This record gives sequence, C-alpha cells and structure tokens, in this order.
Amino acid sequence: MEAAPEPGPVLRLRHCGAAIFCRRPPPLCPACGRPLLGAGLAAAPVRLPCPFRHGHRQRRALLLRPAAGSFLG
Repeated sequence: MEAAPEPGPVLRLRHCGAAIFCRRPPPLCPACGRPLLGAGLAAAPVRLPCPFRHGHRQRRALLLRPAAGSFLG
C-alpha cells in the first residue's frame, strides 16, 4: 500500500479583524468581500507548519476519524 502524499502548508492571513486559514490565498476576503491584493503587510500570508501528519509515525498523536464516510472523499 502506498503512503498518501503529505498535504501542503497551511497559510494564515489576517484581514478586517478575521484570521483566515487556507492552502492558497483567495482573491477576496471571505469575511468582508474586499480584495486582498494590496491590503498591505498586515494581510500578508504566513506559512504555518502542516498540522496533518501520519499518526502512526508520531511519538504522540491524537488520531481522528469521521463517524461516517471517509476523509478521502
């Protein structure tokens, strides 16, 4: 069985008082609807370490699973 590829980094943006977590910066702020382009240094994306890891390879881990269905689809 092949290991699943590691997901990409998580980005955090701050705009209009909201913290926005995403994989790719959206063109518009989901909270206020204004464009993020040109919003200044305060709205610049910050790369966070990916919170998703292979739980069986970690020294300490909390493993989650859905009550129904799958995380994969």
